[in-house]
Amino acid sequence: NILRLSGAVLFGGMLAPVMLLMGLKLASAASVSLWLPLELVATAVLGRMIFRDYLGLFGWMGLTGVLAASILLTFGEGISGISAGLLIVLACLCWGIDNNLTALIDGITPAQITFWKGLTAGITNLSIGLLTQDFQAAVYLLVAALGIGIFSYGTSIVLYITAAQNIGAARGQMFFASSPFFGAVLSYLFLGETVTATQLVAVLILIGSLVLVFKDRHEHYHLHAEIEHEHSHGHNDK
Repeated sequence: NILRLSGAVLFGGMLAPVMLLMGLKLASAASVSLWLPLELVATAVLGRMIFRDYLGLFGWMGLTGVLAASILLTFGEGISGISAGLLIVLACLCWGIDNNLTALIDGITPAQITFWKGLTAGITNLSIGLLTQDFQAAVYLLVAALGIGIFSYGTSIVLYITAAQNIGAARGQMFFASSPFFGAVLSYLFLGETVTATQLVAVLILIGSLVLVFKDRHEHYHLHAEIEHEHSHGHNDK
């Protein structure tokens, strides 16, 4: 468990966010947001290759569509889009490794995993940021990092785990898969970025691809062994 947790912290908590921020410097926030479904591709492919997870025809078709949309976005960003796209691909690959390692951790609650990942990775990345800035910029960086960390990471993870526990992991992932689209919309509203035809086409491809992926996850055939269970009940006989 220690090795798996350490690997999840390293790949998902330290390396991936740094690569994501580097990619944001080279491409528009909207395109970077729409690249993020590549994490689903990385997670599914690694799960299939290493852990023999199920992935059927619809799943492969959906993952291919996500990849096609990402390539389209790369060319839409021009020369800098190639470097940005590669950085996001590496970030999503790291998150894919993180997801598969985290799934193998047992004996530790999701809250504990989140705590250790946030504490270790947060301190490391924040220290790097503070050391590379002057004092005044470092103060602003610290305040911004704490604010973003609380809402974009801490609160979102708590809400996601709560939702997954109430509606199931698969349905939770379906809703979570909409996050890149919110990122793109917010970039248009708050950053003043313009909507491009390439991005609109990519959005349509991504929506169709995600539908295929989750259709594949829900419709494959599987068997469950019989189980015995106990439950309490009352008798009102008189």
